[in-house]
Amino acid sequence: MTRTGELSVAELMAQLAANAAEIAALKAEKEALSQRVVKLEEELALARLHRFAPRSEKHIDRIFNEAEEAADENDPDYGDAVADLPDTGLPVVQSTTGKKRGRRPLPEDLPRERVEYDLADDQKACPCCDSQMHRMGEAVTEQLHIEVKAKVLQNVRFKYACRHCDRTGINTPVVIAPMPTQPLPGSIATASTLAFALVHKYVDGTPLYRVAQTFERAGVPISRGALAHWVIGSSEKHLHRIYDALRLRLRSQPLIHGDETTVQVLKEKNKEATSTSYMWAYRSGEDSDEPIVLLDYQPGRGQIHPQTFLGKYRGILMTDGYTAWRAFDDATHVGCMAHSRRRFVEALKTRKNGGGPPEQALRFFEQLYRIEKQADKKPDADETQADCIRRSGNSTACRS
Repeated sequence: MTRTGELSVAELMAQLAANAAEIAALKAEKEALSQRVVKLEEELALARLHRFAPRSEKHIDRIFNEAEEAADENDPDYGDAVADLPDTGLPVVQSTTGKKRGRRPLPEDLPRERVEYDLADDQKACPCCDSQMHRMGEAVTEQLHIEVKAKVLQNVRFKYACRHCDRTGINTPVVIAPMPTQPLPGSIATASTLAFALVHKYVDGTPLYRVAQTFERAGVPISRGALAHWVIGSSEKHLHRIYDALRLRLRSQPLIHGDETTVQVLKEKNKEATSTSYMWAYRSGEDSDEPIVLLDYQPGRGQIHPQTFLGKYRGILMTDGYTAWRAFDDATHVGCMAHSRRRFVEALKTRKNGGGPPEQALRFFEQLYRIEKQADKKPDADETQADCIRRSGNSTACRS
């Protein structure tokens, strides 16, 4: 019998079920909010990384090193995780041992100059019996000697005239010996001097004012403006022909890597110094005997730039996801693994304790690089080309 004002058992059970459902809904809402907070914290940390942190994955304070370097390490913890290649019955290729230590010998093709050191005559007496000692041999050590010297080439062109015409004629012809064609007519720079400036500027990345300081230390005052004219003149008269020939050869490659990066130009027509320009980079595949790397500067990032540079390319084009590369309708588009891996590296830095899906993805990249290195191993002497292709799937590596 139920007292007046008291709930029945069924009503209590219904109220408990409603409370349990409300508690479950609150827990689900709390879990969703917690996940949203974690996501927002990672997005905030990632935005700070994009704005303030260095972009290079090879920086010393990176949490996760380059996957290629990690794949080179002989780590037993990941030995079982790598997929094994099919067994071909061939002997296992032994891995190379560690690097040889010690000083490398100087190249044999360098010219040698003997600098001899002899004892004074009063020191050639034996310290034991005072007898005269004879030379029994010599101790030879080699040092690398490099010196930068500046000199002036006086181009002397002999002139010839006719004495008979000088005595009897009205006009006396004068013939002067010709000179070879100079790289920059009217300039004081020889081909060697131009090569010196260009190598410092583009190979070593030295600004022109520092190159001018290098000439100054050598005792030759060359202004920065003169160096700029040398660089521009060399490009307009000579280097552009090499560049155009390399671009034609690049278009015939079966695989091309492409990417773009921002640059800032201080002085450019119709553009402010704070505006953004782009440098487009192109490179042939790793299988090329002589890889081709070309840079193309453009003041903007329109979609016409790669297509204008490469023309109607029909090979394999490996790039990031930027839409400008999609203008090549006949090309086979392949995603860049470095760009995709970089996102996981950035996501891993947003996690305080690491781990999670970003680290799992990076471990997967390590395994892919390990498999790639196994497939690219050189064939043994007794292995036929067909067996090598079946083992690795890389016909170019098997031909080499």
